[in-house]
Amino acid sequence: MSDFTAGDAQQLKEHPILQSAFSSMEKAFVNEAVMAEGPDDDARARAMMGIQVIRYIQRHLDKVIFDGTKASKIASDVAKKHDSWA
Repeated sequence: MSDFTAGDAQQLKEHPILQSAFSSMEKAFVNEAVMAEGPDDDARARAMMGIQVIRYIQRHLDKVIFDGTKASKIASDVAKKHDSWA
């Protein structure tokens, strides 16, 4: 894993430019799938893969946020228990 934190991922996920990019790209892929010529299943499949990639990136950001928040809570709990040992 890299040195990114839950806070970094949260900032990216909430950034209006990134939100707008994801939204407009997904709409473009849906439009591409709908407007594909009748028998062009390859074009529809590529468009759907594009949507899956966008959603995978969003899930990855969610995972980094969740894992970082969970790790922070665990570290805090461990620190509290350690303080009570002293």
